[in-house]
Amino acid sequence: MQSYEVPTPILNSPFHPPGEYWYIREGEAPERRGGRRRSVVFPPRDQRREWDLSDGVLNPSADYPGGYELTLVNLIRERLDAWREQGWPGVTRTTLELLQWWRRDGRDKRLFFAQIEAAETVIFLKEARPDFLQGIAVPVDEPSSQQKENGIRAFSRYACKMATGAGKTTVMGMIAAWSILNKVNSRGNARFSDVVLIVCPNVTIRRRLAELDPEAGEGSLYRMRDLVPTHLMPLLRQGRVLTMN
Repeated sequence: MQSYEVPTPILNSPFHPPGEYWYIREGEAPERRGGRRRSVVFPPRDQRREWDLSDGVLNPSADYPGGYELTLVNLIRERLDAWREQGWPGVTRTTLELLQWWRRDGRDKRLFFAQIEAAETVIFLKEARPDFLQGIAVPVDEPSSQQKENGIRAFSRYACKMATGAGKTTVMGMIAAWSILNKVNSRGNARFSDVVLIVCPNVTIRRRLAELDPEAGEGSLYRMRDLVPTHLMPLLRQGRVLTMN
C-alpha cells in the first residue's frame, strides 16, 4: 500500500457533519483523526506571484507544509456551528421556517449536510445576530479605477465551494427561495431580493436550470427536492429567477 492510500477512504455520512478525517503527509503513515479537517489551500505549482498574507485571510498551515490555512473560512465555520446550536438567533420568521423545513425529521428527500451548510453560511452572513459576526469581515471586490469611472461599485461576493455531485443546483434553489420569500414578506428589507440572476456557461446547462423557475410549480426544484412547503409556493411565484449565459 502506498503511503497516501488508506484502508477506509469514506469515514463520514453525507447527512451529518464530518466527524473524522485522514491526516496525510508525504512520507508518513496516514493518521485517522477525530473532528473536522481545517480548511487549507495549496498554491499552484506554477505560481508566479506570492499570495498577499497581509489581510489575515490566509496564514501558513502548521499541519501541512507549503499549505495555507483559510483563517476566515475556519472562523465562519466555528461561529456558524455555535449559531446553529443556539437556534439561529437573529433570523426572520420566514428564514426560521425554511431552516426547520430543510432539517426536519422524516424527510423523504434528505438534504446533504454540505448543502444545508452552504445555504446556512450565506444566511448566517446576512442575518446572524451581530455578536456572532464580530471579527468576521469578508473582503469586498473592489473594481478598477476605470470600472469606477464607468459607475461600477464594489460588492460582496459569497462563494460556496462544493465538490462535484454535492448538489449545487439544490443549494441555488435554497438560497433563491430564502431571498425571494423574505423579500415578499418584507418588501422594505434591503437584505433580500425577489429577483435572482443565475449566470451559467452554456445553453445546455441553462435548460437544465429551468427547474429553478418558481413558475414551474410542482415541477420545480423547490417541490421536487422539497425545499419549500406547499403553502409558500404562491409567495415564491411572486419572485423571479432569471437564468442566462
